[in-house]
Amino acid sequence: MSLKRIFCLAAAACLTVSAAVFADTPQPPEISAHAAYVMDADTGDTLYAKNADDRAYPGSTTKIMTGILGVELGKAQGKMDQPLNITNDVYNIESDASVLGIDPGDQITLRHALTGMMTVSGCDAAVAVAETVTPTQADFVAKMNEKAAALGCTNTHFANPHGLPDSDHYSTARDMATIAAYGMKMPEFRDMVSHSEYDMPYINGGSKHCTTTNYFLTSGFPGANGIKTGTTNAGGPCLVASATQDGRTVIASIMNSDDRFGDAQKLMAYGFSVLKPVEPAENVYILRQAPAGQTLSDIKEKQAQAAELASQQKQEAATAAASTAAAKAPVKTATKVKTATETAAKTAAKTTAKTAAKADTVKTSKPAVSSQPYVPFSPAA
Repeated sequence: MSLKRIFCLAAAACLTVSAAVFADTPQPPEISAHAAYVMDADTGDTLYAKNADDRAYPGSTTKIMTGILGVELGKAQGKMDQPLNITNDVYNIESDASVLGIDPGDQITLRHALTGMMTVSGCDAAVAVAETVTPTQADFVAKMNEKAAALGCTNTHFANPHGLPDSDHYSTARDMATIAAYGMKMPEFRDMVSHSEYDMPYINGGSKHCTTTNYFLTSGFPGANGIKTGTTNAGGPCLVASATQDGRTVIASIMNSDDRFGDAQKLMAYGFSVLKPVEPAENVYILRQAPAGQTLSDIKEKQAQAAELASQQKQEAATAAASTAAAKAPVKTATKVKTATETAAKTAAKTTAKTAAKADTVKTSKPAVSSQPYVPFSPAA
């Protein structure tokens, strides 16, 4: 076979293999959103990015941060199951804004109001939540920005708790996904963003029926479980979506899309297709299902702690066994010595007694009468 023919066959084989590999590699989807970001919520790995750091108006996805602080501050203050503080400030919002429909005097717990707020995107509820866990809305907004900075969201700044447009109110697809991933680690938050329908109860009886604005929840996508929509004229339709499959959670943040729910399905499908498998640590227990809100780093840290504890317990057990053996050895030897001594003493006592008895016998007994004639002692005999 000629060298030229061999070269051609090798080149053809390489092209065939490359084509097969390319065909098996998932390709990023075409989406209509101006910006999007997809991440592994457990590891923080980036799975997809498009204009992820472009600043934009987040709209009501802002309420993700409002919900997070509502839970954290509400729990810290013991207010989760206490009545919401509803003032006339709930009326000081734009007339076309989405509302939960609450009024001063309504008896609703903070927990239920948060769930209603996240379900129907209630701007009035966001105001009441802020005024329940902090003295004023301004105080609450300050905490929103502190939290964003703590999470590393360097391109985010909030001006209100509901997300209505403000020139100083902005975020990015990456930052909103990061904030959402943090929230999904909290069981209370995870529950309140998962309802497609919710009957919000009043403390004094009755309820208000709420229907979600997040149609991704009802799209049929496997494991869909959140999170929040947002729509403003300035920022366009936005969505932060989440889904959990086999214990792994993926989050997609979409900004200004003409087809946000369609984009969400494409991005989610792609995200799960390129999700990296988690490598278990060796020689330690394996946690198959991570509890809600727990990261891979948390799991690894606990595994390392468990391994270290097991090693310490093993070493302590060996040390205790050695100490016990050492303590028993002298006692056993001493017992043997004591026993031998006592036995010797008894034997000596018996011998002395016998000797004394014989001596007494020699001193007091008369010689025995023999029938044999007396023979004097002779050394020569």
